[in-house]
Amino acid sequence: MTIELHQFPTGLGMPNISPFCMKLETWLRLAGLPYEIKWQPDPRKAPVGKLPVVVADGETLCDSERIIQRLSQKHGIDLDAGLGPQQRAQAHAMRRMLEENTYWGLVYSRWIDPQGWAQFWPVFFGRIPAPVRALVTRMIRGQIRRDAWGHGMGRHPPADLYARAEADLRALSELLGEQPYFFGAEPTSFDATAYGFLGNICEPAMKTPLNDAARRYPNLVAYCARMRARCFPG
Repeated sequence: MTIELHQFPTGLGMPNISPFCMKLETWLRLAGLPYEIKWQPDPRKAPVGKLPVVVADGETLCDSERIIQRLSQKHGIDLDAGLGPQQRAQAHAMRRMLEENTYWGLVYSRWIDPQGWAQFWPVFFGRIPAPVRALVTRMIRGQIRRDAWGHGMGRHPPADLYARAEADLRALSELLGEQPYFFGAEPTSFDATAYGFLGNICEPAMKTPLNDAARRYPNLVAYCARMRARCFPG
């Protein structure tokens, strides 16, 4: 079976600048499933207007978590086979924290905070011809501002917003402790999620309050290096 992975292009020295795309690609590598990347810089062309998207055996799948569930079912893969009910519940809660709260701290740091925006826009929009670049960036950035406001995180003062995101990082650092992975000696599906988000915060050569906060947790930095070496060597 050929798996086509439609995702954003790479950038910032990362496998992907989208934590959701990087989550899925990390999972595919942990699961040992071969895939072919189809770069897609415009998510509006995706079926639900978001990336990643997978096309496998004529079936189009959207949403990183749904894709993982479907591919796990089709291929008989369970990276969480060694987890008990309590650990699975903990992984679910941490995943929701990253995807519904920490994510918006990352979005704010890249798209809204002037310091982060100055570093991020050339990566995301640098290939767009100059005559239309200003219009496109203004339109997309405006939509992201509205999305952040609608979610609620965008309504907070920057210091409060970053404090909320750092509280997530602190919790993850405590939960990881000195383990190589979040649930022990081998990675689980949660580690794919964790690296998708933590890698995008810890590893890029960007300087924002969120990036700086993440690098204050040595075990998270070491964890990202460990995941990168395992899943994206070379």
